[in-house]
Amino acid sequence: MKTPPNNNAATVDHVSMRFGKDTVLHKVSIAFQEGQIHGIIGRNGSGKTVLFKCICGFLKPSTGIVTVFDRIVGKDVDFAPSTGMLIEAPGFLPGESGFKNLRWLSRIGERLSQERLYEVMRLVGL
Repeated sequence: MKTPPNNNAATVDHVSMRFGKDTVLHKVSIAFQEGQIHGIIGRNGSGKTVLFKCICGFLKPSTGIVTVFDRIVGKDVDFAPSTGMLIEAPGFLPGESGFKNLRWLSRIGERLSQERLYEVMRLVGL
């Protein structure tokens, strides 16, 4: 099933997630617009982390579709393209500076110049 293109960076469409008899997500639908900051709030154990893991492609939903930049996660792509998310605890390299952590992260996708890394650090106040 191919979803039509839209203006959303990510779309969760009727996603449910079950682990055995336990239903963690039940027909969740939400759209995340590109260039916006979104937050998900809820009690411990309400499924926030499971939802983000489904969006990233770390978990395959029991039902429903997740699209990121018009590509179906788990079908068109294994992992959400052109995204970065911190789920639970940040994965920083201990004992390394913020700059060195950014340099390592930049090597995952496209390489960024040292000047661009410093620009990003200034942008977020580091």
